[in-house]
Amino acid sequence: MKRLLGFLLVLVTLLALAVGAVITMVVVGVRSRDRRFIRAFTKFQRDVVNPEVLKTAGDAGQQFSVIEHVGRKTGKAYETPVGARRDGDGWVVSLVYGREASWVQNLLAAGSGVLHTDGRRHRVDGFEIVPIDSAPLPEDEAKAITFFGITEALRLHDAGEVDEASVPAADTAGEES
Repeated sequence: MKRLLGFLLVLVTLLALAVGAVITMVVVGVRSRDRRFIRAFTKFQRDVVNPEVLKTAGDAGQQFSVIEHVGRKTGKAYETPVGARRDGDGWVVSLVYGREASWVQNLLAAGSGVLHTDGRRHRVDGFEIVPIDSAPLPEDEAKAITFFGITEALRLHDAGEVDEASVPAADTAGEES
C-alpha cells in the first residue's frame, strides 16, 4: 500500500510539473510573440479548441462572441471566437496574438465583418487598433492581459444588425485566432 501511494504521489507530481511546463510555455510563447510558437499554438486552437467554443459562442449569455470574416487569400467565409466587450458605439477585442492574426488581417483587408454576440449579428467596420490600456476591460480580464503581455486591442464600430439570411455560411473550424 505504501508503495502504491508513493507511486501515485510521483505520478501526480510529474503531472503537475508537466501542466506547469505547458502553462509556462504558453505564457512565454505569447509574451515573446515568437512567430513559430504562435503559428503552432493557433493551429492547435483552430483545430481543437475553436470547434468546441463555436458551438455556443455568440449565443445569448455566452462569454465568447464570433467574428465572421472573409479570408483575404481564400475568399472563404470564416468564424473565429473572440472575447468582444461593448464599448460605446461598438466593441473592443483584445489582440491576444497581436495584429498579425489572420482574422484581424482579414477584417482590415475587407473593411467590414460580422460580429455574432449575445444572440445577435452586427455588421462591424471602422476598425482601429488601439493600446490595450484604452480598452474597457473587466478587472479579471485586465489581469490576464497583463500576465500575457497583450498590448493592443481592436475597436469594432457597430454598423447595424444583420439579417440572418444575409450571412454566408462559414468554415466553422475558423481561421487562425
